[in-house]
Amino acid sequence: MSRYPLVCIVGGGSVGSLLAYFLHRSGVREIPVYYASRESVLEVENQGGVVVVEKKSSVEYLVPVKPRHYSQPVDQCVFVLNAVKAIDVPRSLELVSKIACEGGVVVMLQNGFGSLELAEEKLTGLKVACGVVYFASERVSRARVIYYGGDTLLVGCRRKPCEELLVLAEIFRRGGLDFRVVDNIDYYRWIKLAFNAVINPLTAITRSRNEIVLEEEGVKLAEMIIKEVCEAARLHGYNLESTRLLKHVLRVLENSRENYSSMVQDILAGRSTEIDYINGFIARTLGERGVVNTVLTLIVKLLEKSRKYEVKK
Repeated sequence: MSRYPLVCIVGGGSVGSLLAYFLHRSGVREIPVYYASRESVLEVENQGGVVVVEKKSSVEYLVPVKPRHYSQPVDQCVFVLNAVKAIDVPRSLELVSKIACEGGVVVMLQNGFGSLELAEEKLTGLKVACGVVYFASERVSRARVIYYGGDTLLVGCRRKPCEELLVLAEIFRRGGLDFRVVDNIDYYRWIKLAFNAVINPLTAITRSRNEIVLEEEGVKLAEMIIKEVCEAARLHGYNLESTRLLKHVLRVLENSRENYSSMVQDILAGRSTEIDYINGFIARTLGERGVVNTVLTLIVKLLEKSRKYEVKK
């Protein structure tokens, strides 16, 4: 097993690139990263890796990853970090099943609900963990990522004990990532869902940085969204207090005012978003009672289709 890489990353977007950055800082020298686009593989190869720019210091780091294409699953890895968008998870799982070694651990790192559940259903021979990301980054080109800040990753398994995660935690901590293994990962998923359900659609609809949500109208909408999140969480056995949760979300917003959410990045780039896994999940859970999240889901989905109807100047 020693001749195989310990960690593989599926998805070379902003999250995957930043995970590679932390691994490289920890001393890991062989970091295979799988891309869906051959153009991305070529650009990363030509550049010698992925450039990560620390926004606060403007310092640039070249992370010498080994780019692979989805069609060439040549590695066998103890840990597979699946960092693709939620909408791309179904097609990624076949690749994951091929590159994860026997007894390996897959860490699903998507926003919202649905991706982890699908991986647990499909990857029956592997241990499947979930990661809740608390750092912000933006992929500005195929081989360049801006790191805005944050350094926490909460990870845990729901079905099988995953003591192996302690090994992964030690590796990432050496690289500066606050990697925490937690028992009740679903609780943290709900907290992160509240954050995503507020920030992502409101910034995507307004095509703005996070700070737009701190406007009076944004705060009122955030309060309405979070009330529905708390109601949905109760149906799943989690009692979240809406006032406290709103304060938490607004505090995170204050600390990330200048960031662009992943959803606004998708809208600006003309890509499909993860709205069905975030606000859409809340809307489906509540049915007729999820009015606010239903409306936000429909508006964002309309935005996804809007490019072909834009007025030509």
